[in-house]
Amino acid sequence: MRMPKRIDKINSLGKFAVHVFCIAAYFVFSELVLNFTVFRGVKSDFDYYENLVFSKEESESAEKFKRDLISLGDRVEGIPGTIIFKYKPAERESFTLNSDGFRNKEFTKKEKDEFRIAFFGDSKIFGFAVQNDRTIPAMVEKNLREHFHKNITVLNMGVEALDMQRELATARFYLEKIEPDMLIFYSLVIDINSAFSAGNTDWEPFKGGEKLIPEIELKEEDKTIFDKVRLLNTLKQTFTSDAEKILRQFSGAEIPSLPMSPQQTAFAGEFPEAYLGRIRAATDFFDKKGIVSLFFLQPLIQIKRPLSENEKLNLYRNEMYSPGINLFAVRCTEGVKNALKTGDYDKNIIDHSNLFQNYPDTVFYDGIHYTPKALKLEADKMSEDIIKILESEKSEKLK
Repeated sequence: MRMPKRIDKINSLGKFAVHVFCIAAYFVFSELVLNFTVFRGVKSDFDYYENLVFSKEESESAEKFKRDLISLGDRVEGIPGTIIFKYKPAERESFTLNSDGFRNKEFTKKEKDEFRIAFFGDSKIFGFAVQNDRTIPAMVEKNLREHFHKNITVLNMGVEALDMQRELATARFYLEKIEPDMLIFYSLVIDINSAFSAGNTDWEPFKGGEKLIPEIELKEEDKTIFDKVRLLNTLKQTFTSDAEKILRQFSGAEIPSLPMSPQQTAFAGEFPEAYLGRIRAATDFFDKKGIVSLFFLQPLIQIKRPLSENEKLNLYRNEMYSPGINLFAVRCTEGVKNALKTGDYDKNIIDHSNLFQNYPDTVFYDGIHYTPKALKLEADKMSEDIIKILESEKSEKLK
């Protein structure tokens, strides 16, 4: 029988030296990647994905925006007694957040000949990483003014991570102050992510003082070990095609996804009625107020075909962070679309979930946010749909 090694004979120092050498090599490689490749200056996952698809001008603009946003620190706050959270007032080179915390000039009393539209949504409406004139609300306003040649104002009421519940609550809360003729809601992705994590439940009102987005301190020359580890983990994901194929075969789905748990399967089954039920109730409420309400279903990376190589990478990344999320998103979206075909829903629900079908270029550069080019495509298509609705409504202000 083999005798165990004496503890004083174990070569722990040699093993320790090997580990130290491997770690040092890991970070030497990181330093080389950071300084001598196309990833020069990359410090996060966002920077990595942005570098793959953004032009130089778009990257510079995005970088300026990110620095301005991060400089705000703890930038959002909840309104006690409500489920609403919003930005704090701020003024930066890339954007201005008015005294109510929205990316607009100050809200004023509506002019007599003015037709006012308010957009509610998540970071894609707020305009993450783009300048003011490249946001969806700004581009829609430009398109509508050029078409109608009228005094049309489009308000940007977008806030990062808003889902349908919070969009509707925000609209009701500010209704008298913003005096809208039309309300537009843009959602689906955050709703699906929330349902995946917590089910189709109602949010609890804020009590006050909650930390909503952790404060981030930005340093100009910050090259910490954490930065390098994050970058290398991101780079390693570019070599996961074999694992992606295994996941795809294991799940039986077209996209990389592990099977959903029984609880997640139940949540996905309940999602369409919960989501569309909120829209139905909101439509009734706004109709009684004489306000037109439109609900746009967002495109999702999980149902776009064909996927670019960058988008395939992001689908795998989604699954690494939240196993089962890709299949869950498909089930929820399919459920909503099927319900729209068979249910008694008004024309105010406009399905853009397939907007980027047959579009081969990258749309979802980080898995969620759109490229600047895709933002314009969405804004132009939304403008077309809104124009049709407005012309059918025959509003006095737009004749």
